[in-house]
Formats: sequence, structure tokens, C-alpha cells
Amino acid sequence: MNMYETIFILDSLLTPEEIDKTVERVTALIESNNGKLVSVDKWGKRRLAYEIEKKQYGFYIAIEFESDGTLPQVLLNEYNYNDKVLRYLTYRYTKNKLKARQKELQFKKDKSDTTEIQPEQNEEVSEKAKKKEVTNA
Repeated sequence: MNMYETIFILDSLLTPEEIDKTVERVTALIESNNGKLVSVDKWGKRRLAYEIEKKQYGFYIAIEFESDGTLPQVLLNEYNYNDKVLRYLTYRYTKNKLKARQKELQFKKDKSDTTEIQPEQNEEVSEKAKKKEVTNA
């Protein structure tokens, strides 16, 4: 299975409920076509680089998923059918992107492991500092 990411821009004038329904529809479409969701990231309302259909703002959503090669075409058909979608892009991760993503996840894991240990180290450092102050006085 290949790793994909799809990013689409919705009309910013939609209500939060309509945005959630559209995101749920896309995620349901991915899952119903034997895809596996990895992450759904709502970037929020942002200014567009140029006007699209006389709109200056859009609501950005990024979805990472694993699937075979047929699902991007299904998503393309859905985006073309849905009038709420202003723009979209679906691409497959390259080997370099997968390696970078794996390193990033490992870095986050290592960082979270060190932050758990850090409070104990702070106590040891503060005790050593107190001992130095007592011996210096």
C-alpha cells in the first residue's frame, strides 16, 4: 500500500457543521475504498494566494492515508462533484518523504521521552545547587 496525502480547500463561508460533514464524507469515502486513515488535520481558515471564484479566504484540510492506486481517482471524482471544494491536491509520498516522516516521528518520540525524565533531573540539579550553597557559605 502506498502513502498519500490529500489537501483540499473548502469555501470559508460554510458553517463548522458543513465543514465537518464534508470532512466526514471524504474520510468515509477513503475508508469505504479500503483506505486506512493516518491523520486528519484541519489547518483552518486562511487567506488564499489569489481569488478563486471571487473568494479571498478558504478553509484548508489535510488528510494522510494509506491505499492502493485507485483511491486518488475516486477522490478526484468526489472533489469535482462537490461544489464546496474550491481546490484540491492528492499526491503519493516519495521514498524521501517517507524517510523524513519516519525521522520526524522518531524525533518527536525521543523528545517526549526526554521530557518525561527531565523533571527528575531538575530535582537532582536543584539539590546539587543547594549543597554547593551550603558548602560555600
